[in-house]
Parts: sequence; structure tokens; C-alpha cells
Amino acid sequence: MESFNNYINKFYVKSINLNFSWRILIPAIVIIIVSCFTLKYTNLDSSLFSSNFIRQLVWILFGVIIFMALQWFRLQFLHEYAYHFYFGLILMIFATFFMPIIGGSRRWIVLGNMSIQPSEIGKILIVFTLARFISDYHGKINEIKILFISLILVIIPSIIIFQQPDFGTAIVYAFIVLPILYYGGMSSFYLFSMIAPFISIVSAFDLTIFSLWMIIFVIIIYLNRPKVFHGSINFLINIICGTLSPFIWNNILYDHQRNRILTLLNPMRDPQGAGYQVIQSMTAIGSGGFWGKGLGSGTQTQLRFLPVCDTDFIISVIGEEMGLFGIFIILSSFIMIFYWIISYANAISNRFLSLTLIGFASILFIHLIVNMGMTVGLLPVTGLPVPFLSYGGSFLLTCFIILGLTNNIISQKL
Repeated sequence: MESFNNYINKFYVKSINLNFSWRILIPAIVIIIVSCFTLKYTNLDSSLFSSNFIRQLVWILFGVIIFMALQWFRLQFLHEYAYHFYFGLILMIFATFFMPIIGGSRRWIVLGNMSIQPSEIGKILIVFTLARFISDYHGKINEIKILFISLILVIIPSIIIFQQPDFGTAIVYAFIVLPILYYGGMSSFYLFSMIAPFISIVSAFDLTIFSLWMIIFVIIIYLNRPKVFHGSINFLINIICGTLSPFIWNNILYDHQRNRILTLLNPMRDPQGAGYQVIQSMTAIGSGGFWGKGLGSGTQTQLRFLPVCDTDFIISVIGEEMGLFGIFIILSSFIMIFYWIISYANAISNRFLSLTLIGFASILFIHLIVNMGMTVGLLPVTGLPVPFLSYGGSFLLTCFIILGLTNNIISQKL
């Protein structure tokens, strides 16, 4: 019994001063309320128990319970077992390849009637891993090996997730590392070196654009004056990445991913197929005006011209029925969340926990930006939901975990 109590005490704190960071919680509550109203009026033709609105309320209840439970969570446990979490994540997402195909992909671990998407909770686990690694080597942050290891930590799960296939979640994993490294003190040139190969791949589809990009790239290298070896390797890597663009397009990307990119460039190339979602989304947002058509009165939404309006394109529903004003409320709430999380991260002396907060903000930010970008045709459709807003259990619980741990960190360390 004593050993069991000792085990529980590793991650459970018996007594705390329970505080709530309302500067972050109130904007999150506003977003959740908007979500509930939106889902209620997009499910008017559904029965009570089959309604996504009712299901979302159940998930919110579970989320609140998780939020409260996390206030007694021992934060040191996250630091001590960060690398254990990482290896557990790799095993879980690798195990999905031995599971049944659901919806055209293998993203879930199926246990009887229950399914778990490990890559979802993995967004949080990868934050712990990067925060632990970078905080442990804070004094050596600008050594090339730290950059290399950080990339490897992110690339391994990203590649596995990409093969499920789940391009959107792979993007989230790849993005998280940039803000954490920047906040950890890594030089801007190293961060630029991480992003540059992706720009080279994209720009290589047009020889003129690629040539212009290479000129800009050489100028940036010259101004930063790295070691000749590092500069030469950087240039060679980007030339190789540009050369490999056709191979990546034809052999790495899946057919639906190529279609999404082509649709981004020209939605009208397939208005009844790949471009249908984006066209209907832009129509819905454009027709809403400033105040919107009113809840339950959006023609694109209520007549079901707008697909997946509860999840991927819920912003489009808000734009049509609540107008620009509704979108302004959502964006203002998120800006407040980001501002205060970053402010608290700056105020906390514990390096690991500060980097963890930056990682949490990065997860929420990339989801918001990618989703809003795809609804107006600025980014490919990737299926990333909006935090606290889109319908969906697994991601909503992930957001509540982020919110719960964020409140715990702020209340215990300030």
C-alpha cells in the first residue's frame, strides 16, 4: 500500500492553492459558448441524442473534469518522464499500422468499441520532449548538434503520421519545434536554415521563382556570414531539395494531397469535386456581411451546401450566420489567449515550463491559422479543427488538457 501511495505521489499533489487564470479561461469559455450556439443551429434537423450539439456538451463535461483533475497534477512529473512519453508516443503511432482502416487511414488504436488517436495526444507529448531537451541544453542551444537532434525528435513521429496518412497533424508536429527553438534562444539563421528547404521545394515548380529564391538565399547567407562549411552545406541542401521537387510530387504525396494543392492554386479547376468545399466556404463567408444572416438562417449551412460544417468549416458557418462580427469575437478571444500564455511564459523562471507554455500556444496557433487559411482558400484543406470551436471529442479533450496544464503551471509558478 505504501509503494502504491509513493507511485501516486509521483504525479499527484495532495494540497495546492487552487487559482484560475481568468485572463486565459474567459476567452476560452467565450469560444466554447460560440461553438455550442453554432452547433445547436447546424443540427436543427437531428434528433436529440444523435445531435453533434449534445455530443459536444458531453465532451465539454469530460473536458471540464479533466481540467479540474489536472490542477492537482505534479508538474515535475512532466520533466522527469518527458523522454518516456516520447518513446511511448512512437510505439503508439507505430501500432496504428496494425489497426483496421477507418475513413481511409490508419490513425486510431482500436480497443473493442473504443478508438484512440495517439497522434492527437502526441501533440502535447512532443512539447514535453522538446521542452525537456532544449531546457537541459540551454547553454548549448546554438550548437549544430542541438538543432539536428531537435529536428530528429520531430521528424520521426511526423514521418510515421504522414504515412497514416495524416498530413495536417504532421504539419502541427513540424511547426511546434520552431517557436520552442526560437524562444529557447536559437539564432534566427539556424531557424531560417530549417525553413529554407521547404521553400526551395515549393519554389522549384517554377524555374524563375526558384532562381529568385536562390538569389535571396545567397544574400541571406552572405549577410549572416556563417562558417564556409555550414553555408556551403546549406546551399547544397536547398539545391538538392529543389531538384527533388518533381520526385516528391509524384512519389511522396498522395493523390488527394496533390488535388488539394492544385485546388488551392485554382479552386475552379474542379468546382464539383476537390474545389467544392473551398468554393462553398468562401461563398458562405462572403454572404454573411458584418452582422451575418442570423443563427439558423445561413443558406449555405442550412441547405447543406457547405460540407463538414461542424468540424473543418465551422468558421465558415460563423462567417455566414454571425458575420464578420462573429469572426472578430473568435479572433479577439484567441489573441487574448496567445498574448497571456506568452506573457506568463516570460514571467516564469522555470525554463522547462516556460517552453512548455510556448509549445501549447504553438499547437493552438497552427490549428487556428491553418483552418482559417483553408476556409478562405489561402491554404490547402488539411482537416485541422479550430481549438475549442470545432466539433470533435479527441481534439477537444486535447485542448482541455492544454488549458488545464497551462492553468496549473501559471497558478503554481507565479
